[in-house]
Amino acid sequence: MVSPAVFHVISTELLIGSFAVSTLGTLVCSAFSIVPGLSLRLKSKFGSTLDSAAYFAAIFGMFTIPAAIITGYTTSESMNSLGAMSVNKMLLSGLCIGFWSSLISGRRMCGSRLWEHRGLAALQGGIALAGFGTVVMLGSIGGQLGRGESALDLLPFKFVMDVAPTIGLELAIGLLLLSMIILVVSLKLIARPVIPNLSKQ
Repeated sequence: MVSPAVFHVISTELLIGSFAVSTLGTLVCSAFSIVPGLSLRLKSKFGSTLDSAAYFAAIFGMFTIPAAIITGYTTSESMNSLGAMSVNKMLLSGLCIGFWSSLISGRRMCGSRLWEHRGLAALQGGIALAGFGTVVMLGSIGGQLGRGESALDLLPFKFVMDVAPTIGLELAIGLLLLSMIILVVSLKLIARPVIPNLSKQ
């Protein structure tokens, strides 16, 4: 019988690969938008293809996240490793979903005209970097759980992943209320045109 670890490896490889493509494409499009003299490249077939590839790769990656989370949980449970690092992995998974949902929502709401605005392009690039950063840290925790090492061990500083953050009841309620406020504000802003009369920069 195939163990859950096999399916976890498959799902995580698909996740990392798709988000790596999306991050690279988003950063290149952001550079084309921000750096003077490169904005014309966005209007070319190459720029349009790169934008579409980054967008659809992010969507595909989002579909692989639930499979990675479920198979990761069953793998940790079978290995009896539901400790602090597993808790951190769950928290980072939530951040990962948040960052990539934001990236996809921004691109969907603004369309390809997003790259005509340097500020939005820079924001999109920053979200992609943050989202891929969470993916890298998730992979690092997986490597520590499975093999006791990860590629991040090569860095001159150490990421502390074996201590789970403690959140009290008051902070948890505060974060819940903050999330609800952000959700309400976001839903109200969705009805507004994002860039109706965007001036090209």
